[in-house]
Amino acid sequence: MGIFIKNPEVERKARELARIRGVTLTDAVGQALESALSSEAAKVQRRPTFEEMVEATELFRRKAGLDKRKLKITKADFDALWEIPGLEDSER
Repeated sequence: MGIFIKNPEVERKARELARIRGVTLTDAVGQALESALSSEAAKVQRRPTFEEMVEATELFRRKAGLDKRKLKITKADFDALWEIPGLEDSER
């Protein structure tokens, strides 16, 4: 199956790479793609730590001006968020 490069600048770069490396156009594109894929695979995809998430949350709160507000919420207010109308405690 062939590949058609519609962008003249991309084609020029591919041909220049092939010329510099002394390989075919197919090999030059293949090597470039292999290099790019290896580079992407080498990037560590890690989850942020708890500390990083807290820091990001605090940064967001400061930038949004939420750090200046203090919520006065009681345990009863918080518990009310979990209430489902018509559902008794024994049904949970």
